Amino acid sequence: MTQTLNLPQRVGPRPKTTHGLPHSQVTQHGLNHIVDQMRDWAFALPDVENQHSLASVPGARAMVMHEGAECNHDAFMIGREIAHIHPHPDNGSMHVQLPKDDALEVVEKGWGEHHTLVDLGRRPVGLVMVYSPRDEADLAIIKSILGRSYDYATGTRLAA
Repeated sequence: MTQTLNLPQRVGPRPKTTHGLPHSQVTQHGLNHIVDQMRDWAFALPDVENQHSLASVPGARAMVMHEGAECNHDAFMIGREIAHIHPHPDNGSMHVQLPKDDALEVVEKGWGEHHTLVDLGRRPVGLVMVYSPRDEADLAIIKSILGRSYDYATGTRLAA
């Protein structure tokens, strides 16, 4: 995983977010059908189970690696959870565990921000909130970020 994500700069201003707990996105949520496409894609990945998040608000759906899958435990947020997708009203934003350099790129290019716990020094750089995809173009970028989280967990590389 030495290659960078090579993300484009996100167009437009960053959405408004909260900086306490829960850490959530307040504006610029994607349309339901875009967010549904993202969820469908994420939960169709091999060895990923759709479960209640152990670390998020009620209704958040977690990408949890199957118990039998060999994984990099540094990629887990809690338990075997590598990411979780927030429910309404914070539709489609998510917290994702990434390698440090990828997390820094996501923040630098405007696709997300460090989790509140990272800002407080209670978690290492790598845990980011990725903003909700606003349209099909955003969806493709968000899939690449979620794919990197999956790659980090599995030690494999998803086909582009």
